[in-house]
Amino acid sequence: NANVYAVGDCVANVPRLTHVSGEMAKVVVQNSLFDGDWKLSTFVVPAVMYTEPEYAVISKPIAVEKSGHIAPKEPIMKEECDVYKAELIHNDRAILDSSDKNGFVKIHCKKGTGEILECTIVSTRAGEIANEVSLAMKHGIGIEGLGRNIHSYPTLGEAVMGCGLQFINARWK
Repeated sequence: NANVYAVGDCVANVPRLTHVSGEMAKVVVQNSLFDGDWKLSTFVVPAVMYTEPEYAVISKPIAVEKSGHIAPKEPIMKEECDVYKAELIHNDRAILDSSDKNGFVKIHCKKGTGEILECTIVSTRAGEIANEVSLAMKHGIGIEGLGRNIHSYPTLGEAVMGCGLQFINARWK
C-alpha cells in the first residue's frame, strides 16, 4: 500500500543504524506531508564502531530494484577500484596528539575515475572525519574535490585531503 510508510528496523534490507532510521523518518515526513520525492536509493550511509580507535565505513549499501523493492547492493569488486590511502602516522595533528599512529583514511574510487565508491577510516575521530566523505558521495563530489578543498590545519581530517591529492598527483604529466 503506497499510503503506508515504515521506518527503522522493521524495514527490510536497510542498515540497522539509528541515524538511518532518523533519515528514513525525514523521508516519510517530506514525502507524506510536503509532497516530496525523496528516495532511499540516494542514501549514502556512514557506519561507525565506537571502539578505540574508531572504525568508520561510508558506502551506498542499498539499491532500489526495478520492482521498487529495496535490496542490498552487491559488494564492490576491489579489482574495479583505484585505492587512495593516507596514513595518519604522517598527519601533524596525530603527531601533536601522540595518537592515531596506526590510523588511516582509505578511499576506493571507480577505476580510472574520481567517483568515490566507499571509504574506510580508522582513527580516534573516524566518526567526525566520515561526514566530509559522506557529503561528497551524496552530492557527487569526486575525490579530486576533496583534494582541492581547503582543510583546517592541523586536523585529522586532512587525511581525506591527502587521498584527494594522491588522485590529483597521479594525473600529473
